[in-house]
Amino acid sequence: MDASFFQSLLEIETWISFSEKFSYFGPIYGILMPMIESFFPPLPLSLFVTINVMMFGLGWGYLYSLIGTCVGSMLTYGIVNKFEKGRFNKVKEKYKIVNNASNWVKEKGGLAIFILLCFPFTPSLAVAVLAALAGMRRKTYVTALLLGKAIMVLQLSVVGYNIFAAIKHPIRLIVIVAGVFLIYTLVSKLLEKVQRLYSKKRINMD
Repeated sequence: MDASFFQSLLEIETWISFSEKFSYFGPIYGILMPMIESFFPPLPLSLFVTINVMMFGLGWGYLYSLIGTCVGSMLTYGIVNKFEKGRFNKVKEKYKIVNNASNWVKEKGGLAIFILLCFPFTPSLAVAVLAALAGMRRKTYVTALLLGKAIMVLQLSVVGYNIFAAIKHPIRLIVIVAGVFLIYTLVSKLLEKVQRLYSKKRINMD
């Protein structure tokens, strides 16, 4: 495989062509697309989600995208945490920015992972690495992952499904974005409260 093949994977036309060829696999294909992105961050998750909602509708497209990206992220975290943590620790020691980011995640816990994953263009692999370097418990990571991805994929799904309607009716897009922001704020506050309670519990135990 030469460089042109990998370059083609970043092009919209390539994935539209794949979708036309493999759409008969149904939900399996819909789940695999966003799942692969968790291992190869340059791949366009936003495009995968848009294709899913166009192929399966908003509800099923959202669900398949969410399952795929969450399963992929969990596998990535497990691999990094078990096999590659030592290698990334060397990177952490070498680069101050990685060390600072890891310390921030360690301090904020699941709230940090949730915030990072709410943004559509945050690489899942990078978040998994930071969680592993911070020594985050699997349960904490998975909880933050599910909540963050649920909001992020919802954003991409709604925008992708209504992209043409949004151009004609921008007010609809504003209402959607406001709704997503409200959900983000409420969940963020909830996670922050849980994190404070957890920190207080640890102090009392010490």
